[in-house]
This record gives sequence, C-alpha cells and structure tokens, in this order.
Amino acid sequence: MKYEFEEIVDKYYKDVYRFIFMMVKNRDDAEDITQDTFLKVKRYLWTFRGRSSILTWIYRIATNEVKKFFKKTNKTNHFCKILAVSEENSCDTLRNAMNKLGCDAYEILFLKYFKNMSEKEIAFIMNVPEGTVKSRLFNARKKLKEVITNG
Repeated sequence: MKYEFEEIVDKYYKDVYRFIFMMVKNRDDAEDITQDTFLKVKRYLWTFRGRSSILTWIYRIATNEVKKFFKKTNKTNHFCKILAVSEENSCDTLRNAMNKLGCDAYEILFLKYFKNMSEKEIAFIMNVPEGTVKSRLFNARKKLKEVITNG
C-alpha cells in the first residue's frame, strides 16, 4: 500500500503527539520529539513494508526518539507517572496502582490495554521478541494485581 506523507501527518499527528507527551510530560519536548518522529517517517517511509500497521511503525520510531531524548538530556522518564482516565473511584484505584508500577510494567500494560495493541505490535514497538512481551505482560499483570490487592 502506498502512503502519502501529508495524509499520514494529518491522520496520526495528534495520536503520536499524545503518545510522546505521555512519556515526556512537557509540551515543548513532546512537540520537538513529534516533529523529529515525523521527519524520520518522511525520510524512511519508503522502507515501510506493511508487516505492521503504519501507526505501529510510527510508534516504534516515536519510542526510539523518546529514548534518544532521555539519553541525551538525562531528564526523568515520566511515562510511568501519567494515566489519562476518568475520575471514577475504580479508575482512581487503577491509576494509583499503575503509578506504583515500574516504567516497563506500566508501558507494556498501557500499550496493551489503553492503546489496544497486540503482542506482535508491542514487540515491534519495544524491539523485543513476542515471547518477551507475553512474559512481561504476565509479570506486569501480576504486579498490578499485587499492588491493587495489597495497596
């Protein structure tokens, strides 16, 4: 399938920006990283082979750009600190429990349950084997259950 860069930007820019903002928690940084992400998308669009959805491919580029940003700036990764859900009690419990998890557990649960991604898509984004994603999901769900149960 042939993708036009302008269509990709129009369709996915807001989602990618929100995804990046979830990790960096700073509007200016998120905007810069989003722009860097789409510059890479434009530069490497010809390499996209359709083995995943175009959005999954873009999320992988965004994740790599965010990692590069944190490495370069030595800023704190806020990805595990934010959960955009409603203010209902059960959601507060979930938000509080998620915030007590480590960043890896939070990230994998967020991608699976809040972005509705498959294990295969998560593996692609995180650049790990699908089996690793499955075991990390198992462990993350176990940790989440412990946090919710034990407070």
